[in-house]
Amino acid sequence: MPDGERGAPEQPRAPELKEQHFTILYGDTGYTYDSLIGPYLVGAKSVTIEDPYIRAPHQVANFVRFCETVSKAPSVRSIALVTSYDDQTNLADLNDKLGELKQSLLEVDIVLEIRINEKLHDREIRLDNGWVVKLGRGLDFYQKPESWFAIGASDFSLRKCMETKVDIFRAGASLQ
Repeated sequence: MPDGERGAPEQPRAPELKEQHFTILYGDTGYTYDSLIGPYLVGAKSVTIEDPYIRAPHQVANFVRFCETVSKAPSVRSIALVTSYDDQTNLADLNDKLGELKQSLLEVDIVLEIRINEKLHDREIRLDNGWVVKLGRGLDFYQKPESWFAIGASDFSLRKCMETKVDIFRAGASLQ
């Protein structure tokens, strides 16, 4: 190369995605939706999440954080939430909160569809690029912080977790 000229900068290679199995222990930190699920969103256009426990305010807040992770993937255009409710659920309040989230997602060109399945029990995320994420506790695997003014109150990477397992695999592949 002539003096002063350089080739185009090398593009960093995307990490090769592989099946992963995590056992998150009670009190562990460092796990976020971005770090667990984010890499697998590459190329996905739609995300379906089944979690029967998107009802209480903190569960809806967790779902909002999950949607923030999904919104960072430029190819995703739709999210489908399949959830449930019980007699204690304030449906009007839940509909208001999810309606606000729906509108907010539209502003970043993502359509949120909400379906109710009263028999739903398992928790998983299916991506149309072939990846499946099984979440033992669903999105609600974070402990309540000791104080809302303590480290970890807003940054989930610093928040203590509940014990759970997370399995990430290609659709059609079996868990071992």
